[in-house]
Amino acid sequence: MIDSLQNQAYQEIRKRIIFSDLEPGRKISEKSLEDLLNIGRTPIRESLIQLRQQELVYTIPQSGTYISKIDLASAQNARFVREQLEQQIMVECCTKLTPETQQRLQEILNSQQKTIEKQDARGFFHADNLFHETCFDIAERKEVWNWLDNHNTHLERFRWLRVTISGLPWETITNQHQQLFDALVAKNPEEVRFLTILHLHMMLNEQESVVERYPEYFA
Repeated sequence: MIDSLQNQAYQEIRKRIIFSDLEPGRKISEKSLEDLLNIGRTPIRESLIQLRQQELVYTIPQSGTYISKIDLASAQNARFVREQLEQQIMVECCTKLTPETQQRLQEILNSQQKTIEKQDARGFFHADNLFHETCFDIAERKEVWNWLDNHNTHLERFRWLRVTISGLPWETITNQHQQLFDALVAKNPEEVRFLTILHLHMMLNEQESVVERYPEYFA
């Protein structure tokens, strides 16, 4: 039961860090998190140990515990790893796509378009991740996705901030998703590989805009 509550606490705190609900540099305490999450002190304490090991929180003696600022180098490394792995996995997705899994991807694209119409930022962010996760699943590489997801929190934090900036339209992402989908359906692995690299280079193109908008959030 304690392990389950610890994981629940960890996942909830991590999610709030990704969405900057617990913004970079903010001071936190076990008591404040206990009240916020309505979870007992022991699971909170254990989850903070895990988050500290991942350098998502840090402690200053005689001062307290703080949310770490976004490590841009870590985010860039996570993007690099994803680019190297995902281009091959998307090619595998291309070869394994079936009418049923094609429909799954189409429904995700439709859902993401609806989040744009509703200006639902968190729904959009979730659908963005779900598109890629589903491609890994179709390629029978879900374990790889799970590993990446556990090691890319700084990249996720950066990607969320990107969604919140009005000058960086969401349609750029959905248009690239649509192009990738069309290449998958056409069974064109070279086009799939090229478009995957292009898509994952977006961070490099938009990094300056995000850092300029939120300079206080970065280490």
